[in-house]
Amino acid sequence: MPGASFTVPAPRGLPNAAGLPPVAGPPPAATRRFARRAEEVPVARRFIRDILADHPGCADAELLACELMTNAVQHADDAAGVTVAVLRCGTTVQVDVFDDGHGGLPHWREAGGQDEGGRGFHLVNEIAERWGFVREPAGTCVWFEISC
Repeated sequence: MPGASFTVPAPRGLPNAAGLPPVAGPPPAATRRFARRAEEVPVARRFIRDILADHPGCADAELLACELMTNAVQHADDAAGVTVAVLRCGTTVQVDVFDDGHGGLPHWREAGGQDEGGRGFHLVNEIAERWGFVREPAGTCVWFEISC
Protein backbone atom coordinates (compact mmCIF):
# COMPACT_ATOMS: atom_id res chain seq x y z
CA MET A 1 0.00 0.00 0.00
CA PRO A 2 1.55 3.35 -1.02
CA GLY A 3 2.26 5.98 1.56
CA ALA A 4 1.82 5.94 5.27
CA SER A 5 -1.12 6.96 7.36
CA PHE A 6 -1.31 10.63 8.17
CA THR A 7 -1.35 12.08 11.64
CA VAL A 8 -3.59 14.80 12.93
CA PRO A 9 -2.61 16.34 16.24
CA ALA A 10 -5.25 16.15 18.93
CA PRO A 11 -6.92 19.49 19.71
CA ARG A 12 -5.53 21.18 22.77
CA GLY A 13 -8.99 21.17 24.33
CA LEU A 14 -8.65 24.68 25.71
CA PRO A 15 -11.99 26.26 26.49
CA ASN A 16 -13.08 29.31 24.54
CA ALA A 17 -13.81 32.72 26.09
CA ALA A 18 -17.21 31.48 27.29
CA GLY A 19 -15.56 28.55 29.09
CA LEU A 20 -17.04 26.02 26.64
CA PRO A 21 -15.04 23.24 24.98
CA PRO A 22 -13.71 24.04 21.49
CA VAL A 23 -16.11 23.66 18.58
CA ALA A 24 -15.47 20.65 16.37
CA GLY A 25 -14.28 21.46 12.89
CA PRO A 26 -11.64 20.59 10.35
CA PRO A 27 -8.28 19.62 11.76
CA PRO A 28 -5.92 22.58 12.06
CA ALA A 29 -2.92 20.53 10.94
CA ALA A 30 -2.12 17.20 9.32
CA THR A 31 1.12 15.52 8.25
CA ARG A 32 1.78 12.51 6.07
CA ARG A 33 5.00 10.88 4.85
CA PHE A 34 5.22 9.45 1.34
CA ALA A 35 7.82 7.33 -0.41
CA ARG A 36 9.79 9.29 -3.02
CA ARG A 37 8.06 7.64 -5.96
CA ALA A 38 6.02 9.10 -8.82
CA GLU A 39 2.98 6.98 -7.96
CA GLU A 40 2.80 8.74 -4.58
CA VAL A 41 2.08 12.15 -6.17
CA PRO A 42 -1.66 11.44 -6.76
CA VAL A 43 -1.88 10.04 -3.22
CA ALA A 44 -0.44 13.32 -1.91
CA ARG A 45 -3.01 15.25 -3.98
CA ARG A 46 -5.83 13.25 -2.38
CA PHE A 47 -4.33 13.88 1.05
CA ILE A 48 -4.42 17.66 0.45
CA ARG A 49 -7.94 17.43 -0.99
CA ASP A 50 -9.20 15.45 2.01
CA ILE A 51 -7.68 17.84 4.55
CA LEU A 52 -8.78 21.06 2.80
CA ALA A 53 -12.05 19.91 1.22
CA ASP A 54 -14.09 22.78 2.70
CA HIS A 55 -11.41 25.47 2.25
CA PRO A 56 -11.77 27.93 -0.68
CA GLY A 57 -8.05 27.54 -1.49
CA CYS A 58 -8.21 23.75 -1.71
CA ALA A 59 -7.74 23.49 -5.50
CA ASP A 60 -4.79 25.91 -5.49
CA ALA A 61 -3.15 24.16 -2.53
CA GLU A 62 -3.63 20.80 -4.21
CA LEU A 63 -2.04 22.03 -7.45
CA LEU A 64 0.95 23.67 -5.76
CA ALA A 65 1.56 20.75 -3.39
CA CYS A 66 1.51 18.43 -6.40
CA GLU A 67 4.14 20.58 -8.13
CA LEU A 68 6.39 20.58 -5.07
CA MET A 69 5.92 16.86 -4.45
CA THR A 70 6.78 16.18 -8.11
CA ASN A 71 9.92 18.32 -7.78
CA ALA A 72 11.01 16.31 -4.73
CA VAL A 73 10.37 13.01 -6.51
CA GLN A 74 12.28 14.09 -9.62
CA HIS A 75 15.16 16.05 -8.12
CA ALA A 76 15.87 14.90 -4.54
CA ASP A 77 17.81 11.89 -5.79
CA ASP A 78 19.19 10.83 -2.43
CA ALA A 79 15.92 11.30 -0.49
CA ALA A 80 14.07 8.28 0.83
CA GLY A 81 10.81 10.06 1.49
CA VAL A 82 8.77 13.22 1.26
CA THR A 83 6.62 14.59 4.06
CA VAL A 84 3.68 16.89 3.36
CA ALA A 85 2.34 19.02 6.21
CA VAL A 86 -0.79 21.17 6.04
CA LEU A 87 -1.57 23.90 8.57
CA ARG A 88 -4.87 25.80 8.57
CA CYS A 89 -5.23 29.08 10.39
CA GLY A 90 -8.51 30.78 9.55
CA THR A 91 -8.51 31.58 5.84
CA THR A 92 -4.76 30.94 5.49
CA VAL A 93 -3.28 27.57 4.60
CA GLN A 94 0.42 26.72 4.76
CA VAL A 95 1.73 23.61 3.06
CA ASP A 96 5.26 22.31 3.67
CA VAL A 97 6.84 19.70 1.40
CA PHE A 98 9.95 18.28 3.06
CA ASP A 99 12.37 15.80 1.49
CA ASP A 100 15.08 14.12 3.53
CA GLY A 101 17.72 14.34 0.79
CA HIS A 102 21.03 16.15 1.11
CA GLY A 103 21.98 16.90 -2.48
CA GLY A 104 21.06 19.95 -4.54
CA LEU A 105 18.91 22.95 -3.79
CA PRO A 106 15.58 24.04 -5.26
CA HIS A 107 16.18 26.52 -8.05
CA TRP A 108 14.24 28.60 -10.56
CA ARG A 109 14.35 27.46 -14.19
CA GLU A 110 13.24 29.22 -17.33
CA ALA A 111 11.21 26.81 -19.43
CA GLY A 112 11.06 27.07 -23.20
CA GLY A 113 7.86 26.51 -25.15
CA GLN A 114 8.54 22.81 -25.77
CA ASP A 115 10.02 21.98 -22.35
CA GLU A 116 8.08 19.46 -20.29
CA GLY A 117 9.40 20.80 -16.99
CA GLY A 118 10.60 23.97 -15.37
CA ARG A 119 7.26 25.63 -14.63
CA GLY A 120 6.58 24.46 -11.07
CA PHE A 121 8.08 27.40 -9.21
CA HIS A 122 6.48 29.78 -11.71
CA LEU A 123 3.07 28.41 -10.71
CA VAL A 124 3.93 28.61 -7.02
CA ASN A 125 5.11 32.19 -7.46
CA GLU A 126 1.92 33.23 -9.27
CA ILE A 127 -0.62 31.51 -7.02
CA ALA A 128 0.86 31.50 -3.51
CA GLU A 129 0.73 34.59 -1.36
CA ARG A 130 4.16 33.72 0.10
CA TRP A 131 6.58 30.86 -0.48
CA GLY A 132 10.16 29.86 0.06
CA PHE A 133 12.47 27.07 1.04
CA VAL A 134 14.65 26.17 3.99
CA ARG A 135 17.70 23.94 3.71
CA GLU A 136 18.53 22.09 6.93
CA PRO A 137 20.87 19.22 7.78
CA ALA A 138 17.88 16.85 7.75
CA GLY A 139 16.75 17.89 4.25
CA THR A 140 14.91 20.60 2.34
CA CYS A 141 11.50 22.11 3.06
CA VAL A 142 9.71 24.06 0.33
CA TRP A 143 6.62 25.81 1.64
CA PHE A 144 3.82 28.08 0.47
CA GLU A 145 0.90 29.99 1.93
CA ILE A 146 -2.47 30.68 0.36
CA SER A 147 -5.00 33.09 1.86
CA CYS A 148 -8.61 33.22 0.75
